[in-house]
Amino acid sequence: MAEIKDFNRNQYLLKGGKDKNNKEKESDSDKKSMDNTLARYRQVKLYSVLSVLALAAVVVVGSYINNKNKVYIDYEVIQQNEWVRSSEAKSMNLKGTLFTYSNDGMNCTDLRGKTIWNQTYEMQNPEIRTCGKTVAVGDYNGRKIYVANAQGMIGTVETTLPIRDFCVSANGVVAVVLDDSTVTSIYLYNGATGESFADFKTRMSNSGYPIAVDISSDGSLVAVSYIKVEKGKMVSNIGFYNFSAVGQNYTDNFVSGYVYPEAVVPMVYFMGDDTVFAVADNRQMFFKGRQKPESLSETMISEEIQSVFCDEDHVGLVFYNTAAETTYRVEIYDTNGRKVSEIAFDMEYKEILFEASGIIIYNDSECQIYDWGEKMKYHGIFEERVLCLIPGKNISRHTLVTEDAIQTVQLH
Repeated sequence: MAEIKDFNRNQYLLKGGKDKNNKEKESDSDKKSMDNTLARYRQVKLYSVLSVLALAAVVVVGSYINNKNKVYIDYEVIQQNEWVRSSEAKSMNLKGTLFTYSNDGMNCTDLRGKTIWNQTYEMQNPEIRTCGKTVAVGDYNGRKIYVANAQGMIGTVETTLPIRDFCVSANGVVAVVLDDSTVTSIYLYNGATGESFADFKTRMSNSGYPIAVDISSDGSLVAVSYIKVEKGKMVSNIGFYNFSAVGQNYTDNFVSGYVYPEAVVPMVYFMGDDTVFAVADNRQMFFKGRQKPESLSETMISEEIQSVFCDEDHVGLVFYNTAAETTYRVEIYDTNGRKVSEIAFDMEYKEILFEASGIIIYNDSECQIYDWGEKMKYHGIFEERVLCLIPGKNISRHTLVTEDAIQTVQLH
């Protein structure tokens, strides 16, 4: 019996062994089947994703090509808000808000015509200087400068001597050229408190007389163009003054300077904090350096410059286009002094704007828009006299400021 029991037990074990092998084989087969199914699923999913991405790419490329080739021929007023201004007031774009000033005051409104703030004053010939959303208004030969931004008044600067020129930084620092009988002084003021915190003086016998001044957006660097006569000839000097900790190591904060014989430099302009553009009657200059600006490029100009338009990213020089069929041409340069575009046009212009979406040339009654490939995207006549054009976020939508309304327009 024992042997039978052992035999049966062995038979049972043998059968059990066979069952286990079968199950392992079935398990391997099932696993392979499942792996194949997952692989096919992943493959289908990958193909689906790639198909969607390919379709999206086609749509994007198609949209890009369509927009690039699209030309607008008319516009529609899609929103209009009334606003009131005095007849002698002047208006300008202050980074997406509307700034208006006159002899007796200034104010800022949003693009729906709602007043954000208002300030009264009395000036004979108010002049404005801007940097970003900050604006300063002063009177030549006066003694008071009002400083504000798009949100409201920052403060007032009062001087003890007549104002000859001034500029403002984005953070409200004001550099003012003051004149007396013996020296010309340039003072820096905190626009919020009205207090002077630095100054430097010049004499005609040394640097010359300052004819242009500008300040970096952070208020730490000042660029001044001087003019003087040496041996019967005009000589211009451009000086850079640093009022940060670095500048304290230099006499009178003077960190660098350049001399230009037989040239007059009526304009120096900060393109951000580390790039300065200057233009003379016979050349254009770019300087680089956040602490001690150095000459980056100098290009001689044989033609007469008609106008100069600048922003933080571009400089535009307008010339008569005497050798071509059009009246004007504008040469556009980037912050490295490299020419990036040139556009020939016939229209009389009031302002030229450089936007990410394109280049806008307009006057009171007419407008032309080009993309950065120099292709004209729109040319049209305004239905009403336009005081100011405020660019939108894309090339087809803008804000027009007329005598009595603020209009949002869509190009078609």
